[in-house]
Amino acid sequence: MRSTMPDQSENVNDIIELQKSAGRVMLVIIDVGACRMEGWKFTILDGVVRCWVELVESNGRGKSSPCVPSS
Repeated sequence: MRSTMPDQSENVNDIIELQKSAGRVMLVIIDVGACRMEGWKFTILDGVVRCWVELVESNGRGKSSPCVPSS
């Protein structure tokens, strides 16, 4: 059965662009909401760091990450 997915390189570039966009959005949210997130900063940081580590560890192993929706 043929896959309808685009080439791996195109898919990877799309994922990288999505991650960059998500990072920019997160920075805006942090800037705007900083005064209201004092009590949550370690919870937020924990989630971001866990996601980042999982992405880095799964890179190149073809493993999907829990922080990136599977298609």
